[in-house]
Amino acid sequence: MTKFCRNNQISRLNTIKEKLLIFEDRQKHVSKEQAVEILTWIQQNAIAIGTVLEADLCDYHSLVTELEQLCELAYQMSIVLDNYGGLRVLANKAKKVVGELYQGFKSVAAKKEVLFLPYQPSMWDSLESVWLEAQKDPAADVYVVPLPFYDVLPDGSLGLLHDKCADYPSNVPVTSYEAYSVEERHPDVIFFHNPYDGCNKVTRVPEQYYASRLKKCTEQLVYIPYFVSEGSGPSEHQCYMPGVLFADKVIVQPGSVCETYRRVYTRTLKENDWEGALKTAEEKFLPLGSPKFDKLFHTDCEIDKLPQSWQQVLLKPDKSRKKVVLYNLTMNVLLANNEQELIKVGKVFEAFKERREEAVLLWRPHPLLLSTIISVRPQLCDTYLKLVQQFKDEAYGIFDETPDPNLAMALSDAYYGDWSSLLVTYRATGKPAWLQNVWESEEREVLQEVLKMDQMQIKGEKAPGGGQARREQIGSRVYRAVMQG
Repeated sequence: MTKFCRNNQISRLNTIKEKLLIFEDRQKHVSKEQAVEILTWIQQNAIAIGTVLEADLCDYHSLVTELEQLCELAYQMSIVLDNYGGLRVLANKAKKVVGELYQGFKSVAAKKEVLFLPYQPSMWDSLESVWLEAQKDPAADVYVVPLPFYDVLPDGSLGLLHDKCADYPSNVPVTSYEAYSVEERHPDVIFFHNPYDGCNKVTRVPEQYYASRLKKCTEQLVYIPYFVSEGSGPSEHQCYMPGVLFADKVIVQPGSVCETYRRVYTRTLKENDWEGALKTAEEKFLPLGSPKFDKLFHTDCEIDKLPQSWQQVLLKPDKSRKKVVLYNLTMNVLLANNEQELIKVGKVFEAFKERREEAVLLWRPHPLLLSTIISVRPQLCDTYLKLVQQFKDEAYGIFDETPDPNLAMALSDAYYGDWSSLLVTYRATGKPAWLQNVWESEEREVLQEVLKMDQMQIKGEKAPGGGQARREQIGSRVYRAVMQG
């Protein structure tokens, strides 16, 4: 039970005690109707406290028994309202039970409740290593509640509500959003990775999960970006999204990335006269790194554990492995180039189909690419879906629809495609990467370069399973910093 929750129940008990005092003093005369209302209120609050205890999934048998006694005493009081002596005796008994309940709640060891609110299964890797550290903490009760989200339709209205609970790894015990009220439970800490609130034009979480609302339901709101940045840092708009503004702590990469967040955020506060109303950049941003790298450097990809359909494409007749190129398409590039992006995809398909005995194209479109096309470029939808079906039918590559991108990064020998935060993460493996140019025809040259590489070139100095994997996990540092701060 959290400290916040325990204190709420103690506050309820204090109010119940005050109500019982009315029945001890003849001078505080109330009508029968008022007395019945008070006793009904006492019973309702005793039941509400019991409901809280049941939801906490711990053994509070003695407290539940005392709450049942309190309800029974309130009932007995309601049938002796004309007998002041009997009423007073029962009120004293009820007060004694409330006192025992008060002491019982004071002795309950208050654990911290830590809540993880992932939004997309494919983005869970930004929270996973922090969650793993939280799982080890005996002083914390930990919950993972995947957020539902709506499609945003072309006219701006909300479409279907999606619940992706079933798509999370089997080792992650998830709780349905329908079974967990953030407002009622008021967890001590909330970790989340969706910063957009109502700003996302493709998908949107329900308003009760906006950062502006979550801020009121916890002692510490912690935003961890679902993407990684390079160079001078993220796009400026990412530095003042609602999730950044309302979070108590924002976990960012060190160096120039952190500097960009702090600079743009500070400027935003000044321009909007928010100084004093929101935390300063120095208080908010923790340059501890991205937990996404923890997942990347700890992902194994043993061929015999891959889906059978993948193995059939990956292996040559002699059971040796073909070269694998991770092909990634992103929303921004498609929106900028429209039909030309899809024409380019067709050319890439032809190049890899020609060399299908030597190489595999592992195509992993952005998880929200189709939703984006439907919402923002519906005229491209039929062409895109035909490309997807063609790729699946001709079976010279792998269409990766799994929620976790780290397997594709670990399995592949090189990256080819659009610029995205996935590419930034991929470069940390030390493997080669090429950006595609939708207006040029460099795909065969890139494929030829990949086929010429030997295994040492492919592996890279920082490849998963190498020395990087032995370093302390970023998630451990993040969890300790948040819980100790």
